[in-house]
Amino acid sequence: MRVFVAATLVILPLAAGAEQFSLRCDDGEFKPLLFTFDTQAKKAIYESPSQEDPMPGTILRSAGKSFLFSVQSIGPDFTDFIWNEGASEMQIGLRGTPFKRTFPCAEIPLRPVAALFETLWPKP
Repeated sequence: MRVFVAATLVILPLAAGAEQFSLRCDDGEFKPLLFTFDTQAKKAIYESPSQEDPMPGTILRSAGKSFLFSVQSIGPDFTDFIWNEGASEMQIGLRGTPFKRTFPCAEIPLRPVAALFETLWPKP
């Protein structure tokens, strides 16, 4: 029984980190920024208010549900997106510069774009 409990405690945090979820990040008087993540597949989808089509991204580094990711259409050498779950905020900055903006965010029901996780990335 102890082995089962120990194994469950080891597996439980892994299962909790392997999920899909969506965020709404408020930008004051402007339209919100929407993000959907698949932490197990290390994929992100950014729905920009200035773009018609959702943009795929890649989670580069993570610690639980907090992570650094890039968006392919923007380019990994241009912008860093950092989701900080503990502070419930998204930080967006231009890599190599002091420019950073922080947006308050909240988890929302899974966005319909989650169905695009299988189609936005090229198949190997």
